[in-house]
Amino acid sequence: MQVILPSTVSDSVLVSTTVPEADFPVWNPVTSYVIGNKVIRTTTHKIYESLTGGVDAGLPEDSTAGPTPKWLDLGYTNRWALFDDEVGSLTTATTSMTYVLSPGLFSGVSLLELAAEQVRVIVRDGPGGVTLYDKTYLLDGSRIDGFYSWFFEPYSGLTSLSITDLPVGYWTPELEIIISGTGTVACGVLKLGSLIQLGATQYGASLGIISYSRKETNAFGRVTIVPRRFAKKLDVKLMSDNSNLTRVYDTLAKLKDTPCVWIGSNCAGFESLTLYGFYKDFSIDVAYPTINYCTLSVEGLI
Repeated sequence: MQVILPSTVSDSVLVSTTVPEADFPVWNPVTSYVIGNKVIRTTTHKIYESLTGGVDAGLPEDSTAGPTPKWLDLGYTNRWALFDDEVGSLTTATTSMTYVLSPGLFSGVSLLELAAEQVRVIVRDGPGGVTLYDKTYLLDGSRIDGFYSWFFEPYSGLTSLSITDLPVGYWTPELEIIISGTGTVACGVLKLGSLIQLGATQYGASLGIISYSRKETNAFGRVTIVPRRFAKKLDVKLMSDNSNLTRVYDTLAKLKDTPCVWIGSNCAGFESLTLYGFYKDFSIDVAYPTINYCTLSVEGLI
């Protein structure tokens, strides 16, 4: 089990991207808006909807609360949606999107809620410098085990990708990520940061979901289902050397309020053991003089 301690992506970190920030017109303090009009702010990288209309010289981000809010915060723009802390808000583009970042020291990258055919990851030793890493990952998750699956089962694409073999030790690396495919490509979460090893995931891991859909039965026995979102959950048991006991304990204690990417296994076929969210609880059993076992329960964000 590994966890990526997330780094914040700000304007100074994002060097360039092919995804435009033009979802709606940029807010103008002298424009008279109609209720329902949407604008963007390139300083906050968010979309706002007018609740009162008219001319408002005040900044939209300062008018979203209080007893009479003037603007409704609709979340991040398309360019920045993959950097927010929410699952379900997607950055989309036609056939391809490229992001170039200057994140400082980092050792792990994870992309979730992917809809694409391949992801290319390039790491250079500095802006426009020598290429240290260049790999293309095909997102084909189809499992062909016979005649029927080859000819009749639909194509299945991987929706998550975690990269843990990146070169480390460079102070000002440049990271370029190219997501490409046919039609519309998308990415919901892009997290990068320091990769921490918590322990070896043991067999017996439990994976499931928490469904927030509503199922109601009326007096005549008719069932009505209201579809809603769901959250993934993961329960694992980790084995670790006692020399790492304090480090693992301190790391988990520090992450109690931080959404992170949790990588249960990097083996092919076990991609579903990766999720983005919080841990609910953990306990460490110092079972032997040199070995301890950590029971960890993680719940994904909605």
